[in-house]
Amino acid sequence: MPSPFPGMDPYLEAPDIWPDLHDRLANQISAVLNSVLPAPYYARLEMRPEVGIVEEGLAIRRIVPDVAVVRRPPQQPAVGGTAVLDLPRDTISNSLELEIPVDPIRHGFVEIRDPSRGHQLITLIEIVSPSNKRAGPDRQMYLRKQREVLESDASLIEVDLHRTGQRLLIYRELEQLLEQIEPRPDYLVLVNRAWRRQEGATAYQIFPVMVTEILPCIPVPLRQGQDEIPLDLQFVFSLAYDGGPYRRGAVDYTQPPRLPLPSELASWVDDCVRRAFQPKTAK
Repeated sequence: MPSPFPGMDPYLEAPDIWPDLHDRLANQISAVLNSVLPAPYYARLEMRPEVGIVEEGLAIRRIVPDVAVVRRPPQQPAVGGTAVLDLPRDTISNSLELEIPVDPIRHGFVEIRDPSRGHQLITLIEIVSPSNKRAGPDRQMYLRKQREVLESDASLIEVDLHRTGQRLLIYRELEQLLEQIEPRPDYLVLVNRAWRRQEGATAYQIFPVMVTEILPCIPVPLRQGQDEIPLDLQFVFSLAYDGGPYRRGAVDYTQPPRLPLPSELASWVDDCVRRAFQPKTAK
């Protein structure tokens, strides 16, 4: 069952849905690349832990909400006015006990490696998660990894399919360029080729995407002078979506997306959903 939307499905940006999509996208990117990469290259799926914790002002919260019902235990009723105790109590009062989940979230990414050169990393493909785009340990970890790759001889592809949060742009010039794009893109894919880095400059290929557009087909760089591999992100997304639980009840398409869209797109969302779910007429 395909997505109701032509490109990225905005419903799948919801915190409890995104980790499933993230894993499926990484798996499909790896599988698609392994079907087309020339010898001796291969793509492999890797994982690193994320805590899913973000800092917003003084509040610290977990990106993926945990479903829980907390009930206050009954307290001993007070009688009369202000309580006066002749002796201190030795019975512990009723309280609430709360366990905070600390199990890390898996962050999937794809590596293209060359076994003929000791399995050297050739290209890293990162799929940005929500906690990467907000202050907190996951963002700090991502930025460290980003810096390591940009200082290496490996190329870097970053796929950001989230409309919220602060983009992971290491250079101010990238921010300035994006500020000039009208309308401001909802999603962003960046390709940085290792051989186009030099002291004082580096080159990016930028794919800005609106939520109403299909996802781009991007180049996957290998080594300088070699043909680059086209990777159709819309095709990959469709594979991930079709094999997922989204139209099987995991997503409630009768309600608006939990991460709201601009009001002028409300009728577009309704139309996409209505067409996707309307009964098929017999020919």
